[in-house]
Amino acid sequence: MHYSPRLHQAAQDFDPDFYFDLVAENLLSNLGTRALGYADEALKKMKRLGDDEGFSLWLEIHAHLTTKAADALRPKGVTLH
Repeated sequence: MHYSPRLHQAAQDFDPDFYFDLVAENLLSNLGTRALGYADEALKKMKRLGDDEGFSLWLEIHAHLTTKAADALRPKGVTLH
């Protein structure tokens, strides 16, 4: 097998935010604002099941969904301070 320093470097630069952002974007594309409701339900289910890892994952997805939804719903020309 040929060693590639570039591939080795990429493996070290894992950024989970990229994937949470990708999931959030897909959910919003497919479900619109209903995606937030589904994420809320997933959080409740993970909490009820005691699934800390699942809860943590959905919490990150929910945060990205909230940011993306707020950006999408903000009228053009409006700046938040």
